Amino acid sequence: MLPEILPVAERHGLKFDPKTLGKKEARAKCPFCRADSAPGKERKFYLSLNTQDQVFKCWFCGESGGVFRFISLLEGIPESDVMERYREQKGKGYKPHPAERLSLHQYRLMGYKQKPDFLGLRKCDLRIYKRKRDECWQDWRDFVAGERRSAFQTLIVGIHGINFQEAVQKIREREKEIGAELLKPVLNIYSLSERPEWTEQAEAFALHVCDPEKYPFPSTDQQMKGACRAERSPK
Repeated sequence: MLPEILPVAERHGLKFDPKTLGKKEARAKCPFCRADSAPGKERKFYLSLNTQDQVFKCWFCGESGGVFRFISLLEGIPESDVMERYREQKGKGYKPHPAERLSLHQYRLMGYKQKPDFLGLRKCDLRIYKRKRDECWQDWRDFVAGERRSAFQTLIVGIHGINFQEAVQKIREREKEIGAELLKPVLNIYSLSERPEWTEQAEAFALHVCDPEKYPFPSTDQQMKGACRAERSPK
């Protein structure tokens, strides 16, 4: 059973529309964008809290998710830490697989509509549960690998084009959004004397973005060769 989202909001001092309390959907001032706290918007409450499904959404900034993401945003800590804290409080001895620790938000980033019901699968058919669990974890690893490639390109653009600190900040913001480490891995890759083959094309594209005349993008044949090498290289 999930934590109730309304008491969480109350503990963090959110201001509610009193007319909506006790209903399925409670409204409150959004603590993330604070757009409804601007002068003249005293009667506006953009944050919706679904007290049955334990989910939230701000109708102004679009921030949304489940109760664990809600807590992580309010407290500024990773969603996985919130989930682990909740499990410890409940005294659950079962140690979940990393795929089970991923949040609904992270599954949606991968293109899933819902997080798989691992508990139900484990009770129903252990083989199906393990297969689905491993499949989801591989999807997450592939997703993070793609994010790190993008972060590497952002780093290259920061070094050769825009302000380096701006690039670092952008990567850190994406880290927080997806709940996976990006900056440290790409800095480690950049510092290698011999980098993975996929970085060659990624860097070429990033340099081309910085200065198209100085760094013309490789021809189609060169791109295809680079792509083939990248496919053969381990992630």
